[in-house]
Amino acid sequence: MRLVYPPRQRGTLAWDARHTALRSRQFQYHFLCLSVFAATGLLGGCGPTVAAGPPEPQGTLNDPRIAEASGLVASRRYPGLFYVHNDSGDSARVFVIDGQGRTQAVIVLEGIRAVDFEDIALAPGAADGTFDVCVADIGDNSARRRTVAVHRFPEPELPSAATSQPSERVPPEDPAAAPTVRVRPVSTVFRYADGPQDAEAFVVDPWTGDGYILTKRIDGLMRIYRLAAPWPESGEHILPLVHSERLPMATPRAQIVTAADISPDGTRLAVRCYLDGWEWRRPPRASSDLAGAGAFAAFFAEPPESLRLAIERQGEALAYCADGAAIVTVSEDRGATVWRTELDEATP
Repeated sequence: MRLVYPPRQRGTLAWDARHTALRSRQFQYHFLCLSVFAATGLLGGCGPTVAAGPPEPQGTLNDPRIAEASGLVASRRYPGLFYVHNDSGDSARVFVIDGQGRTQAVIVLEGIRAVDFEDIALAPGAADGTFDVCVADIGDNSARRRTVAVHRFPEPELPSAATSQPSERVPPEDPAAAPTVRVRPVSTVFRYADGPQDAEAFVVDPWTGDGYILTKRIDGLMRIYRLAAPWPESGEHILPLVHSERLPMATPRAQIVTAADISPDGTRLAVRCYLDGWEWRRPPRASSDLAGAGAFAAFFAEPPESLRLAIERQGEALAYCADGAAIVTVSEDRGATVWRTELDEATP
């Protein structure tokens, strides 16, 4: 079931009622699929899985403002913390949470109008060892947006309460009391070479700094567009289609891409769908002389392995932990569970 939103008249009772009804029908459909597939053993695809153990709950999102978690990425500057944002309908902001889902800080993106934030990634920063947060405003369920954008800012300085060692962090009892940090991102605006696309997944290759958008299609054909580094900071730019990858045969809900991430060492690419996900691997950088789009295409030299993730009502957020040892997922629900899935050894 593809969610098509009614006319954008947010804030009115009529819009809220219609939006809630559509969401309810979509959730009912998801649960029906999950129940049938779980009962018949048809979740995900066939073949080996990269999980070293079952998904384990870590906690729940304690902040009611995180109502539709759509993008998730692990901080490199602050071990154990994650950046997460809502789907469409929220203001331009990013929440900082810990591994148990507790809000530690809120980052406000000044000068930005959020249309449909769908994913978030980290890119290599201007100085060695630093990273930029990249928020992908690429959502387009009806494939009608003429342009989309990525908003980029360096990992900010956070209050000491949020940046202490994980064992010492004491989040505020009231998430609304979490400190606010303001940033002014640089935006890259672009359009696709072959017209508007429905997409919810965005990654940045840590080896090259190139960004990639992975489309969301019901036929399992994932189209990949490249935002080459360095990213332009003005004007409107065209993204070329650089690769198409057909996902393995599986249940339909295991072929609709809703999020993606690349491991910090750059050797693993995870793509999540509404049901489970897939992971590709490429050789370590020291053994590869590939650059640019060729480096990213190396992920698809071999078929992916199945990622057995937690069963969630509306799974749209996925991230590798900062050490690459596990994948964290969360669903689009208030109070959603934060799940951690340990992975097998990272060496391809």
